[in-house]
Formats: sequence, structure tokens, C-alpha cells
Amino acid sequence: MIWFVILASGLANFAARYSMLSNLKFLKVPIWLEEYIRFAPTAALSAIIAASVFVDENGAPFEGSSSKIYAALIASCIALLSRSILFTIVGGLFVLWLLG
Repeated sequence: MIWFVILASGLANFAARYSMLSNLKFLKVPIWLEEYIRFAPTAALSAIIAASVFVDENGAPFEGSSSKIYAALIASCIALLSRSILFTIVGGLFVLWLLG
């Protein structure tokens, strides 16, 4: 069963990447699907960031120092005010360094 899942995942990944590089211009994605896919990168990145802030290395809820949480809140404020990815990352890392 695991080999089937590995093979199916590999084929789906290949098909998704090949379709963008090939000349298959006649295939169109429906508009309703485009609307849902538009939010996929934001949702994935949010899940990764939330897991790194609120869960420790063992998978348990984070109960240690709250410096990560404060740095994430300040980085969120920087992102809302500046709308710059570079300032957000640098500011969040700087605050984490100061609090850590």
C-alpha cells in the first residue's frame, strides 16, 4: 500500500510540474478551482509558522519561554505596517535575538 501512495504522489507531483512547463495551453483550470488554489500557499505557510511558534521539538504544546510568541507578534505588526517580507523576517529575527 505504501508503494502505491509513493507512486501516486510522485505521478501527481510530476503531472503538476510538467503541465506548467509543457505547451498544454488548451487545458484550463476552472475559475472556482483557481479561487481555492489562490489561498493554498498562505494556508501552508501559516501552518508551518504556527507549528514552529506554538509547538516544541517533541510535538507537545509549547510551555517554555514566550520569546518566540512575542517575536511572532512583533513580526506580524511589522508585516502589517510595512508590507515588506524582508523587513518582517529581519525584524522578527532581531526581536527573537534580543529576547532570546
